[in-house]
Amino acid sequence: MGDSIAAAVQKTTQAAGWLILPADLPLIQSDTLRAVATALKGQDVVVPVYRGQRGHPVGFSSGCRHHLLGLKGDRGAMSVVRASVAMVLDTDDIGCVTDIDTVDDLHVAQGLLPGIEALTG
Repeated sequence: MGDSIAAAVQKTTQAAGWLILPADLPLIQSDTLRAVATALKGQDVVVPVYRGQRGHPVGFSSGCRHHLLGLKGDRGAMSVVRASVAMVLDTDDIGCVTDIDTVDDLHVAQGLLPGIEALTG
């Protein structure tokens, strides 16, 4: 994941910042994306939190570019979060912490959003 983040940052050097959003969290609400992006305008790092649990997307300002470019391996950007004073953004979006890695996870997600049953066929 670190290599992927570094590659994306390298290809978007003019960006004002980045939202890191793993693909296995498909229930994140668009309002949460906008809230993180808006909060990022005055912060280096923004971490959404749902009921005390850190979630995604984590936002990084352009000031984090150098650190993001140095990421390698499968650890992601947690080292950049730890090295920064991250703003905690409380959210009521359970989707920011709802990983869907298994069929059981998908069944749990069915109860969270209307219409998601179409995903399980």
